[in-house]
Amino acid sequence: MATQTRQPYRQKAPIGGASPLQGDSPQDAVEGGAADAPTFASGGDSDAGFAPARAGQAIDRWKRALAEAAPGDFGAVLDEPRTHLTLLKIFGSTNRLSDLCFKAPAAAAMALRDGAPSVIAEAARDLADLDGGVGGPDALHGALEPIKARVDLAIAIAEIAGVWSSCEAGAARSDFAERLVETSLKWLLRGGVNRGELTLDLSDGLASGVFAVAGGDFAHEELSPYGPLDLAVVYDQSIFTGSAASMAERAFVRLGAELKEVFEGKPGGTPLFALRSPFGAGVNGAGLVETLARATAALADPQQDAVRAFVGVSRIVAGDRAAGGAFLEASEAAVWASGHALETLLDARQSDDPCADLRRLCDVLRFGIGRSRPVFRTAPAATLLTRAAEAGMIGAPTAQRLSAGADLLRGLASRMQAISGPGRLTPAGAGEEAALARLAGFEDFAGLKAVADGAAADARNALAFLQAGPQAAFAPYRSGAASAASSEDSANGAGAVDAGKLEDLGFSDGAALSRVVDTWADGWTRPSAPQPGARFSAIAPGLLTAFGEAQHPDEAVALFDRLMETEGANGPVIKCAAGEGRARDALVDAIGCFGGLIRPLTASPDGAARLLGATQDAALHTAPDTGAAWLSRNAPPAASADPSALAAWRAENIAAIAASAAARAMPFGAAAEALEAVHNATLATLFTMTAGGAIDRGLTLHVFDGPARGLPGARSLIGFLSTGEASDENEADARTFVEALYEFDNGRFAFAPEVSHRPGGVGGPLAPDEAAFKAYVQSEAVASDQILLARARVIAGEEGATARGGEILRAAVSNPKRADILFRDLDRARMQRMRRERAASEWDLDRIEGGLSDIELIVSTLIYRHAAALPALQKGDAGEALAAMARANVISGDVAATLTSARAFWTRLATVKALADWKDPQQDPIRKRFAALLAAAAEVDRFQQVRPLMRGYAEEANRLYSQLVLGRPAVGLVANA
Repeated sequence: MATQTRQPYRQKAPIGGASPLQGDSPQDAVEGGAADAPTFASGGDSDAGFAPARAGQAIDRWKRALAEAAPGDFGAVLDEPRTHLTLLKIFGSTNRLSDLCFKAPAAAAMALRDGAPSVIAEAARDLADLDGGVGGPDALHGALEPIKARVDLAIAIAEIAGVWSSCEAGAARSDFAERLVETSLKWLLRGGVNRGELTLDLSDGLASGVFAVAGGDFAHEELSPYGPLDLAVVYDQSIFTGSAASMAERAFVRLGAELKEVFEGKPGGTPLFALRSPFGAGVNGAGLVETLARATAALADPQQDAVRAFVGVSRIVAGDRAAGGAFLEASEAAVWASGHALETLLDARQSDDPCADLRRLCDVLRFGIGRSRPVFRTAPAATLLTRAAEAGMIGAPTAQRLSAGADLLRGLASRMQAISGPGRLTPAGAGEEAALARLAGFEDFAGLKAVADGAAADARNALAFLQAGPQAAFAPYRSGAASAASSEDSANGAGAVDAGKLEDLGFSDGAALSRVVDTWADGWTRPSAPQPGARFSAIAPGLLTAFGEAQHPDEAVALFDRLMETEGANGPVIKCAAGEGRARDALVDAIGCFGGLIRPLTASPDGAARLLGATQDAALHTAPDTGAAWLSRNAPPAASADPSALAAWRAENIAAIAASAAARAMPFGAAAEALEAVHNATLATLFTMTAGGAIDRGLTLHVFDGPARGLPGARSLIGFLSTGEASDENEADARTFVEALYEFDNGRFAFAPEVSHRPGGVGGPLAPDEAAFKAYVQSEAVASDQILLARARVIAGEEGATARGGEILRAAVSNPKRADILFRDLDRARMQRMRRERAASEWDLDRIEGGLSDIELIVSTLIYRHAAALPALQKGDAGEALAAMARANVISGDVAATLTSARAFWTRLATVKALADWKDPQQDPIRKRFAALLAAAAEVDRFQQVRPLMRGYAEEANRLYSQLVLGRPAVGLVANA
């Protein structure tokens, strides 16, 4: 074998140019090499240490190393063509990754054979074993380095083999980085406590008031193999008093330096991740740890735009998450008070990072939409772009192109670091360029560079359109005279007063709305006495004021404009808007509070007629008051129809239910029942459409009753049973149905199927047979699964199989053993959930103590406890079950009435929240018309009466939970007859 020389790979960052892949010259690459960097065999015609022709020899050496490190039969897997090609790419085109393969041959083989998740899971277990460890930062770095190396190796292999996309790889790195930060923070805090520098209680593994805030790629789950991690550890200095405060200050300064040493290691070594903080330069850990008071002061400082830009789109990744969440909530006002942070993001910045332009575009979108819709703040690029397209910020084709470009550019960054290690983002020299092209699947670097440049240019183009604003697209179509006149009017202040008044009403852009209203006045004359040129306020007096009182005024205006275009001049929309009374109020409430769900009714004249019909006086329009009655009037399409027709039927019916509820023609309790009926009918019909012959083979579909099932945005808990013999065909058809659910619709109408409550969890079969299901119930199902199965109902399948499926479900939980132990386990799980997922406000109905989830838990435990003696409890809904238990003297009539009333109350409030897509009163304060809808859902006259009712029902639920679930007698309350 020929002697192979070793050359160091270069860690010096190249000087970036106009191209995202423009690197240094080959001479610079040679001169900038680090003498102590990891190396790999060089040779061939490469000037960067690569020898593609000798990759086979390197694979043979690696196999020998693997045989010594992990004896076993890996040959069958390693000889597969795809696996062999992956190995050739690694050993013929990378330095850093091939070096990791030789250092951890067993991990590389496991990643090739079992997949990256197995290696990551093993590394996570090793990481968990470090809890309780002691030592300095060098000891912690030494313990973390081999674990991190195995994870890097597994993720890189999955990415190069094409098993994972760059987005999936970035998410996996971010998830593991959170574990590293959590472990490091616990370790270093434990050291401070052991030295007597910190007076903290670490009994539960966490320190109260200490948390880690992540921003940048870390917050958005788009990490490169070596970061950087945008991170800051914040601690509440008020928990230390007297001399302990000064000691804590010194201890946390030291912790910052130690944290930097843990992640970046000693000079000349390979870092776990590079660290970066907005609070300081990071030298010797400066800025990595900050007090809560100084962090809050920095947010209020007008000069600290970078801090606000960091915190605005950050998330808590370690430590006391409750304290971290309180910090992010308290920072809202300072972060979003002005547009300076957004202006900072818009400023052009030179960078050699190929993802720089795309990252700037995503940050602008996060800040542009994140103020009103927090879900945009930490979303990954692909999710962010898709949702921005749904919100109308960018076009759907543009979003698709940008998402593909994001995956490509981030993949190039990770592959570049696999080639040459940390600190490298662009190739230097022909060897690295050719290696990068091979790893990315391109014939040559010129083609790769052209595609990468195009992706970056596409991001810059989209950002330019966002900066120009929506009106810029109209500019080329306006005449010069019209544009000049418009500019002159603007200079003279025309319309400024109206715009200011409109913004005072609650609209976000008064000037743009003023122009829209002027077009209404020009194109839509007064219905009763047409007067060209009349102002719209004369045609429909008070309408804009009414829109301003709605929860989403801008959306109301957009939908009203769409309705007018759909109906035509002098149509019924104008007549309804120009009139006074209940019909107009109902229309404003519908499109102003429930607009996102009402949108399907604005797309066609038939839909608009249905919307206007729902908003008429209740004496003229009476909606069904039960779910069965609604389906009798609005039957779903036949099973032979296309799924798209079923999706359109479902969207239109949800919109009609929302409109009827807004018009008060249907009580919100009936609306919840109708939404659940539409939800189950959709599931059953789609199951018939997609399950094929599985229905004849005895496959059934069941749903789980629970808190507000069927509401838009709620999880869809479903399961399958093979009442006959389980078969591969049944399993395939069940998976086809679940995949169809994921693709059924999008936005507010998307399904969120949950199928994990089955044998084997997420990795088990979807359609188990009777024996496997019973074994699951008896041995595998945890307390929450047992309780959930007590509320299962079969909704689809062949008639005989449906009956048998119901018997299997009832038999599985109708003979509870040691129910008291199960309920104690359930209570512990409930308390853990309440600590981990604290309610954001009193309106977080599923999480507050005594709220909707607790009521459902009480009902479910009662059904579970008494289903053996009363089989009818599992056949009807919760109200019927409570009435049956009261008749059987299992609980008193008063308790049954209290639970029924509380469940109905919380369900009505959850329904109006879901229809309005409203979650947090801090982010989205309650406006007048939405407050009236909440009062109507609570069945009281004024909104001020709602909160006392909520507290009263919560207290009743807590007392009943203590007595009926935990078996503790409650003072003054007798539940059992």
